[in-house]
Amino acid sequence: MKRMRYAAGFLLAAILGLPAVSCRAFDYTLSVDQIAAQPLTAYQTVYLGMPRADFDENFMVLPDWKFLDSSHDCEEAAERSTGNGSQDVTEGIRVITANASPTGKVLAFDNYFKTKDKKIAQSIYTRLVATIYANMDNFPQSRQKTAMVWIENDVTVVVSWTPQKDDQGYYTVTIHRYNNRVLQE
Repeated sequence: MKRMRYAAGFLLAAILGLPAVSCRAFDYTLSVDQIAAQPLTAYQTVYLGMPRADFDENFMVLPDWKFLDSSHDCEEAAERSTGNGSQDVTEGIRVITANASPTGKVLAFDNYFKTKDKKIAQSIYTRLVATIYANMDNFPQSRQKTAMVWIENDVTVVVSWTPQKDDQGYYTVTIHRYNNRVLQE
């Protein structure tokens, strides 16, 4: 009888727990893997040279992404967050365009992950570096404890993290991409 109650209680908890699991905003480890698998793009949607209007259209339709105010006309950013209090992670994307018009081309873009947990930040950095390392044609141009740089044709990819908290108490891991040729002209 006790086993049946235990089994019934477990089954009820599992059924009631399913909606809570499926309603989470996103799994940041999946985002890290998606970004790192194709390091010259972001989510196979954002890429260097794309029109700013395409970035806007892509992220406006996603319900869990929120656009942020920017102090620069040629910069646009969006974020989403997940977590359970102790493991909160904010994922963001920022694009820098040639001009503020809808046809302004993306010259550089960043994905970033912010967390107040240093172990999570280190884990995200390690996962990004390992996956990018496996997916790039060339070896890194430079390696440091908190940053790695790859150059693939005209594109530079920089993965970095800050081992100290910022003013708001976050550790930040960033993957930055920019076009070498355009930015040198």
